[in-house]
Amino acid sequence: MSEVMSKQDGNKLRWSYFGYFAVLALIMPYLAVFLDALGFKSREIGELIAISTLCRIVGPPLWATYCDYKGKRLPAIRVGVFTTFALFFALNQVTSFAGVALVMALISFFWSAILPQLEVVTLNTLGNEQHKYSGIRAAGSMGFIVVALVAAWLIDWGGKTSFPLLAAFLMIPLMVSVVRLKEVRQIAQQVVEGASASLLQNILKRQFLSFMAASILLQLSFAPFYAFFALYLTQLGYSPFAIGAVIAVGVVAEVVMFLVASKLLVRFRLSRVLAFCMAFTALRWWLVADFGATLWLLVFSQLLHAFSFALQHSAAMRFLHRHFPKSQQSRGQAIYISVAWGGGAAIGAWVSGITWQDGAGASFTYSLAAIAALIGMVCALGIARDKQPQ
Repeated sequence: MSEVMSKQDGNKLRWSYFGYFAVLALIMPYLAVFLDALGFKSREIGELIAISTLCRIVGPPLWATYCDYKGKRLPAIRVGVFTTFALFFALNQVTSFAGVALVMALISFFWSAILPQLEVVTLNTLGNEQHKYSGIRAAGSMGFIVVALVAAWLIDWGGKTSFPLLAAFLMIPLMVSVVRLKEVRQIAQQVVEGASASLLQNILKRQFLSFMAASILLQLSFAPFYAFFALYLTQLGYSPFAIGAVIAVGVVAEVVMFLVASKLLVRFRLSRVLAFCMAFTALRWWLVADFGATLWLLVFSQLLHAFSFALQHSAAMRFLHRHFPKSQQSRGQAIYISVAWGGGAAIGAWVSGITWQDGAGASFTYSLAAIAALIGMVCALGIARDKQPQ
């Protein structure tokens, strides 16, 4: 009976990941397309995305604190999912800058409750079978690929302003799956005296500061991709299907890299892997900047997503696991997600909105992203451990 239940729990988790990343496949590339259709200029689009991204700084720590206090994760996940669903309908009704900014900020805040807590539920459910995580997480990549292939066609068919309603429709499978999820009961952790001082010591270590600098620069470099990539390809004359296919190529490369990342991380020094990923990320943005109109080079740049996201993410998770003791890992993850992902992405979105200039500055913006990634490569080399005395 337990084996059957284990399979059922695994399938529920797979569908949850599938549903989450299916919605993300619409949000990430086409939010800027929707904002452009509302008549906002590129600077305003950058500001709107930056405002909503700021909620990724405050959201994860607040949700984590709430979940630690309650001792449960599923209530936060469900609140995040159902509230986001309702907010997409609200987004369909507003057109002013202030109204769109408010609704997008709320969507970002409640959306940030879902994935971090889903990761914790998954890892707690797996217990000693952590090796099954990649198979469950791969379902999310499949959801992203499926929607990425049809999202551009749906936007073209329904009109660019149909984005909120399409997002709400895609939320339905996720809503069904999180209602069916079950959570393993956890034992509350005791607060250790002096833990805050110990955490601060680990935060102020050179290796962690170098890691955070590299991570912030990486997310900053990704900002024009997240904010304007689909809009950029539309301006270059690519068809809706081609745009979806190009985006899906990156996710396929991501899935393949996730399957082999652990072997690479065992063989090579972590600092060099991260620096290597940053170098390939710089190459990727340079190709997008100067050769975006050449299809095969654009596809090749998307294949580099295997390094700029999948391998980098795997290496980052390993670094955090190694750098922080078990009692500090949740807070270490929250700092990483809030400061690097939230802060770096917010700054990048704001800068990209200024330099994009309604498409006229697209090449310059991606060139700046390449420079940011190169500086991040230098920072990543500082993660190397100090040499131990003989």
